[in-house]
Amino acid sequence: MSIINEKILKDLDKYLKANADENVSDEATENLINEFMMSYNNRIGSPVTDEPETSDDYLELAYEARNKKEALKFAKKALALEPYNFDAEALVIELKAKNETELVIGYAKAVQKATEYMKKEGYFEEEYIGDFWGVLETRPYMRLRGRFTEILIQCGKMGQACEECRELLRLCKNDNLGIRYQLMHIYAYFENEEAAIALYKHFKSHSETQMLLPLSILYYKKGKYVKAWQYLRKLNSVNKDLKQFMQIFSKGMFEEFDDVELMEGYRPDTMEEFIMEFRENLFLFCTMTAYAEWALQKIKKLD
Repeated sequence: MSIINEKILKDLDKYLKANADENVSDEATENLINEFMMSYNNRIGSPVTDEPETSDDYLELAYEARNKKEALKFAKKALALEPYNFDAEALVIELKAKNETELVIGYAKAVQKATEYMKKEGYFEEEYIGDFWGVLETRPYMRLRGRFTEILIQCGKMGQACEECRELLRLCKNDNLGIRYQLMHIYAYFENEEAAIALYKHFKSHSETQMLLPLSILYYKKGKYVKAWQYLRKLNSVNKDLKQFMQIFSKGMFEEFDDVELMEGYRPDTMEEFIMEFRENLFLFCTMTAYAEWALQKIKKLD
């Protein structure tokens, strides 16, 4: 769900609280929801607001700003109005940082501040642990920590990134952000076989490209070629573009991946998924051309 849609749900919640009590009937509640949505739909296509009032209003203006300076001004205003608007804080960090080290430092401070706030608000009580993201109020926090994990990986801080991934999966057992894929590639990087297999079995990921490929690489790195081939063969049965991907990968022609335009989403089990996986996990793939050569020869034998 997009941030904009989350804003609609937050506004709807406020509308219901303002116009209904705890004894309101289901029919009356449905009528209120219809009234709200009719009012909202009439505003679609109009500017965010001529007179922004809330933190979310200013954050929306920041996303739609014409330039970086304007975006930072609106993001700071959003944060001033709501100091615990984690989406606004993340945007301020991104716009102000001059390099990746500043990003790491900024996000580390923001995550610490956000965690203290979430604990104070009771979201780290047992009833919520494991169900983050299912609760609307926890989503900005998850996005903040998810982006922090990405920055840690970009900076080569793999140990920290691993711990962040584990914590995010503890908080959200359904893994709505796809953290398991990052973690599996980190386990392959560290050749942590036991943890990788536990993760694979936990999510029953028997047909996911982004789980099978790093597992195959992990076993190749450990010299367990039979196991490496076992997962590679599973992957070949799942993703029809594996041979084409390995042909490019084995030649180190990574610039071909750079030229591919990916939409916001992608088609699973295609070259698009391989390219996205490759781009997001360069720390693992950049030294594995030998694996790609081996894998390509094994796949050719199936022809």
